[in-house]
Amino acid sequence: MKTYSARIGESYCVADGVSYEMLVRRIMEFTIRAALARSIDESEWEQEELRRQGLRAIQIFEGNKAIWAESAPFREQLLEAQRENITSRFERTNRADPELFQRLDRDLIERWRRAGYQTSSLANDMKGIFLELGRDAEARAEGAKEELVDEILREVSR
Repeated sequence: MKTYSARIGESYCVADGVSYEMLVRRIMEFTIRAALARSIDESEWEQEELRRQGLRAIQIFEGNKAIWAESAPFREQLLEAQRENITSRFERTNRADPELFQRLDRDLIERWRRAGYQTSSLANDMKGIFLELGRDAEARAEGAKEELVDEILREVSR
């Protein structure tokens, strides 16, 4: 079975050694937490990177190989590795797979749709889904506040 890991920068691990299905779930979970943190001005830099750059902000690994979302930069680095006589090492630890990122984008869009959110491609930014999640959180928080007010007033009216 293929396993995937995902990181934002060197410091934040979104997923480690998980199936593709769990990878999608962990990216969604991180996105939800990031959007909610942003809605109350408590977001971290990794969360802001995801909002601004979308899936491009996430470094995906299949096993021990870094997966490149774009073939052109991969080829450039491969040529550099050839010039430095480290081609085999580069090829052991890197692979271009734009289709994986396209599949991930499609699957995330579909899952967001099933959850009631409409979003376009998440490949280059996630501002739209962050906005939708933030609005939903604000509406739910307002409802919870009103419920609390009503509950307290009922208690003191007894």
